[in-house]
Amino acid sequence: MHDIPLSDTLLTWKVQLARRNLARSLSVAVLILICVYFVFFTTRDALLTLIAFLILTIMVLPYYLPMTYTMTDSGVVRKMLFSTHKRSWDEFHRYKTDKNSIMLYTMTQPSRLDNYRSFLLICNKNKEEVLKIVQQKIQPPPEASS
Repeated sequence: MHDIPLSDTLLTWKVQLARRNLARSLSVAVLILICVYFVFFTTRDALLTLIAFLILTIMVLPYYLPMTYTMTDSGVVRKMLFSTHKRSWDEFHRYKTDKNSIMLYTMTQPSRLDNYRSFLLICNKNKEEVLKIVQQKIQPPPEASS
């Protein structure tokens, strides 16, 4: 991983997806409890029930935990409770905007690997600020003449 200094911070924001849609968050929690109850009802084994609960909870944990994004002069950092993901600006060659997010891509042309190599910036109400920095840092490749 690249060592990205946080001293040259351009923008920092926090996102918690669960707070954006409380009905969905509650539905996921209820679904986990129903699945755990089903495991206990069918197996009558407390250990398997506990394992099912832990696996299902760990799978949805990123949805419930807050993420902190930091954009610096040298790159972008996404921090969660147990992980930090750092990428430098020179890795990215194009970007695409969505309603509430900006996807940063490592390849100049669309590829099947985009889903695995891209970096998602989820914006709060600061999408214009984030996009302005992304446009400054990532110069899209020149279009091929046909």
